Amino acid sequence: MHGFHVRIVLSTKNQNSSNTSIPHNIFDKLPAHRPNPINRKNATFNPHQKDYRFGPIRIDWMDSNISASTASHNSAGKERDRGRDGHAIAQFIANETVSGSTNLPEGVIHVFRECETVPGQPSTSRSVTDSVILAILAVPSWMAPSDLLTFVAPAAETISHLRILRDSVPNRSIALVKFPKPEDASEFLEAYNGKPFNSMEPEICNIVHVLSVELHTEDTVSQGVAQFFGSQNNMYELPTCPVCLERMDMAVTGLVTVPCSHTFHCTCLSKWGDSRCPVCRYSQNLMSSHPSSTSSRPTPIPFANPSTANMSACSTCCSTANLWICLICGNVGCGRYGRAHAQAHYQSTTHLYALELETQRVWDYAGDGYVHRLIRNKADGKVVELPSAATAMSSSPRESGLGPSAADALSAEKIEAIGIEYSYLLTSQLDSQRAYYEDQTAELQIQVGELRGLVERLTKQSEKEQIVLSETERERRRLDEERMEELIKAKTKAEIRADKMAELSRKLEKDVREERAVSEGLMSNLGKMKEKAEAVDKDREEFRLRINELEDQLRDVMFFLEAKTQIENGGGVVSEAAGGSIEIPPSHASTQGSKKKKNKR
Repeated sequence: MHGFHVRIVLSTKNQNSSNTSIPHNIFDKLPAHRPNPINRKNATFNPHQKDYRFGPIRIDWMDSNISASTASHNSAGKERDRGRDGHAIAQFIANETVSGSTNLPEGVIHVFRECETVPGQPSTSRSVTDSVILAILAVPSWMAPSDLLTFVAPAAETISHLRILRDSVPNRSIALVKFPKPEDASEFLEAYNGKPFNSMEPEICNIVHVLSVELHTEDTVSQGVAQFFGSQNNMYELPTCPVCLERMDMAVTGLVTVPCSHTFHCTCLSKWGDSRCPVCRYSQNLMSSHPSSTSSRPTPIPFANPSTANMSACSTCCSTANLWICLICGNVGCGRYGRAHAQAHYQSTTHLYALELETQRVWDYAGDGYVHRLIRNKADGKVVELPSAATAMSSSPRESGLGPSAADALSAEKIEAIGIEYSYLLTSQLDSQRAYYEDQTAELQIQVGELRGLVERLTKQSEKEQIVLSETERERRRLDEERMEELIKAKTKAEIRADKMAELSRKLEKDVREERAVSEGLMSNLGKMKEKAEAVDKDREEFRLRINELEDQLRDVMFFLEAKTQIENGGGVVSEAAGGSIEIPPSHASTQGSKKKKNKR
């Protein structure tokens, strides 16, 4: 199977940076924009662009985050269910999908196909087999990413990225599907290649392997390098069908090449009602210029249908009068004096020019008038208007006789002499032109060699710059990752330190509260102890006073007893004191103590 390459060339001129983006890789994370309407532009929109496919490009994307933990969870659950008796239990596992639309600048989408492998060159079949990207060609315009996912619902779990490329052609798109493994891509190709999108529509799903998807900006040197690289790698760009504007590949669908070297799809040419070429109207000009000789033509016109009449008809109402043919797509319609199907075709497709089959005049719908076809007269070199075929045929005089006249023979001799003279002149001019163009070809070959060397040098320089840029980008990413890791570690440490400080603060606050409670208790105990000490001091003073009083009383008692004993044992004067009383004047301390005692009592 052949491999394909998709190259998107974008223009950086008139870029609206607020609503457009140029990603480095189409499968990277894309920004979400508001979808811009994609309208096909007419031929007079941008005369500087020679490629009619140039126009706005939009990507409708969908990314699926399929984690390995989910797969392991599913496998573990299946193993548990096998060993468990009873019915299976369903479990919901979320699969995150992100979708959106991204607007790219104006550009062209190129699709390249690899040529047949030449003996002696390495084959690319292994790389095609190992490819994880598939392209679905010719996706209908009515299919959104959700509709395409519904179409491939059985295989949606294995799809990691989906990109639908929509360019200036509104009726066709390209879908790029990326898989995590090559085996999933091969199974998807076998299951959906050739399958109809819908049972009500004729479109079928054509899937090919894509080896690379590249994004380039519009640059003359880069385009030259890309073309040189494509020629060196045996790749060629798929042409587009002039009728349906879809890319033509003989491996996918059948192709037909008409005698005027224009190629079409078999299905597109089979819908053509007559024998003319839809692009250049080769046989149509022949039939309209010589209407009388068509019936006596010895050989039929190639690709003509013998069952149909030679007369053209309107493709909508089958009218044969006042017909106009579109110069862009070859559609035949009746004029505005009929049912105006030609003008309706212009309003639906904006094809500006139409050719009137009867007079061969070209009508410009934008200018609302005929286009003047001018030619240069060989006799005097003046520029004159080209007469129509009907006018030339009606203005030619003919005699009533059936055979040629004398004037016809004289004019034939003059024409023959002029033909011989012009043949000699043409031979000499061709010789001089041959020598001139041989010199020009030699100079061009020298210039091509120099340009090829320049392209090779620029290619090597571009490769070196790409290597340096990739290394710089890789180093920057590595530094960013290291810095991010350091910041994450610092953040973690700061969070841990903050938690410790918060815990220490809570602990200190608790200790302060406890200390405050203990201090309050100690202060209250200290007050009570002071009160108790004061009471003890008062009691001690009272006890001291009582002790002094008792000591005085004891001294009196002792004195009394001693005196009594001396009197009883003594004689003489001492004995005379027996039966008497002794009075001792009270001391000042005893008097105060007795007074206090009396007051207490």
